[in-house]
Amino acid sequence: MIEVYPHRVDYELLLTAQTAVSHHDPAVQDDSNVQSFNRQKQIVCQPETLAAVNQEVIDRCVAAHPVPIDIADICRDLTFPEFVGVVLVRTFLDAYNRGEGTGVFEGMERYSRLEARLRHGAIASATLRRLWDRLCDSLQVPIHGGDDDLPLLDLLTLPAIVQQSVLRALVQDYRSIVAIARLWHTTAKLESEEYAQAAGRMAMVQPKQTLSFAPMDAREVSAVIAEVPTVSTNSLRHQMVREPGWLRLFGLLGLRGAAPGQGPVPAGVEAMFYNGGNIESGAKQPSSTFGLAHAIRQAYPLLDLVGGVTDSFDVGESRLQMAAWLVCRENAAALAGTPAADLPAAQLSIYDMMDSVTMTRHAGQVGEGQMILSFETLCAGAQVFARLSLTPHTDPRTHGALVDAVEAWRSDDGTIGGGAARGFGHCVAEWLRRHDEADRYRQAYLEDVAARSDELREGLVTGTLCSKSVVVT
Repeated sequence: MIEVYPHRVDYELLLTAQTAVSHHDPAVQDDSNVQSFNRQKQIVCQPETLAAVNQEVIDRCVAAHPVPIDIADICRDLTFPEFVGVVLVRTFLDAYNRGEGTGVFEGMERYSRLEARLRHGAIASATLRRLWDRLCDSLQVPIHGGDDDLPLLDLLTLPAIVQQSVLRALVQDYRSIVAIARLWHTTAKLESEEYAQAAGRMAMVQPKQTLSFAPMDAREVSAVIAEVPTVSTNSLRHQMVREPGWLRLFGLLGLRGAAPGQGPVPAGVEAMFYNGGNIESGAKQPSSTFGLAHAIRQAYPLLDLVGGVTDSFDVGESRLQMAAWLVCRENAAALAGTPAADLPAAQLSIYDMMDSVTMTRHAGQVGEGQMILSFETLCAGAQVFARLSLTPHTDPRTHGALVDAVEAWRSDDGTIGGGAARGFGHCVAEWLRRHDEADRYRQAYLEDVAARSDELREGLVTGTLCSKSVVVT
């Protein structure tokens, strides 16, 4: 007899990318033609060597960039990281905003392009140097003049914690920072007799004021909220468990001969297994939802594992709980105590593992269809530590459905992220923790499916899911 455990059961896998991973961030929508890798905010603690920001550093920076008196009140309202962001953008404008602009930074839309690429660069960069390089590359501007080297490098080599805070400010407040930088840049240009005359304005040299900023708060300098690249647990759950589990079950029952939704199984039933399904608008729940949900979960352990909804009700919470972390220095706290904590990749910054890829779709013979797309990727060799947990008292067949789905995914050259058709996201998965009875659980699940195949097939085709009523159409 197979034991039902009264406590949580954990499985752990290490996924190692054999090819670069493409995993776009749906929250970043702009016209930069560059798609960011998926990111989530998290608190990243700074080493003590990076945490201290000497007041002298702040004072020296603001002294090097006195502000025209007309905009002093505006700049005084900024934090020091925001002020640095404004100075950095103003430095870019001073170098490249001449005439109608330079490179891609030209014409009426140049500031819109600057905003989009500045924000994307700040999201994708770990340092201000990297941001500057990305910004110049994406806007296709030439190298700046030699006279700008020293003031620019002073900004790009500020203490790391200041740089992180500046990047965060640019991600959140890029539009207002660009506006202030543009005002400062325009005010400075009006000091030129030639520019003022061309603009129909009177040249005027304004007095300058050196601002002062208080020391950065100790709580702010010891940690920073950073946009950290991450592989979505939701996507892993689908790719590693839900989809392979669905394909395995329907394959064992001989129901994968036709295209999805065109075979004997109603489209709503396939959707329930594939992506959880949808409750129909205005649907009225039957009075016996608890009993129906229990019957469905007992008949189909895979739905007990991953959950789903019928046309009118939810069958209940999933038995599977998942978490995943990229193996990197930024996730050291989360990986502590796991086998992944001692891996070489755990000593590397995730930002050093990011790369940029440009792909071209060639035009057809009639000259149509060409497209150039750039996007961020996670480099080959990067690793993901995944934990798959089963809640207490999980049915042995449900336990077996998990093991069978993951093993099916592993044997089919598992992929993560998107772009597998173009060679992205292929990985190998190694078990770091696996239950001693995993194979017995899997065998019990497969034997149960085989023994009840006619009943299970009928429940899928009729939409009853082995309950007393038609629940999915």
